[in-house]
Amino acid sequence: MGKYRAPLLNNDVIHLVDRRKEPEQKLWIAVLAKAFDDAFYSADERAALDALSWIKHGSDFNYVCRLAGRDPNYVRQRMLNKVIEREAVILHKHNRIKNAVAFVPKPKRKAVLPKPTDYKWLPKYTHTYVER
Repeated sequence: MGKYRAPLLNNDVIHLVDRRKEPEQKLWIAVLAKAFDDAFYSADERAALDALSWIKHGSDFNYVCRLAGRDPNYVRQRMLNKVIEREAVILHKHNRIKNAVAFVPKPKRKAVLPKPTDYKWLPKYTHTYVER
């Protein structure tokens, strides 16, 4: 078994603050943390845009903030500049890709030959055995 290490002094402060919170409040804080994690660190840009939109305009965002014990106006005000900046970066990347794709030449279609209905041009084979 491993040796017991005493926790750092700072960890005790975090646990003292967390002790006063209800489990439901911790859950809603985790929901907010996940939304901000998706918005700022997600590699999936569609999920990031959904999270950013929810933070900026979601009425549920206000409700979740209140359940987490946070003031929604304060949270939105503190994060609004970062949200707008992240959204601009993603949309700029999408526009750059869209413009680059517009200049890619489209491949020409090959001419499709009509299917022959007359098979007279094929050699006729008979089922005969060849003796050797």
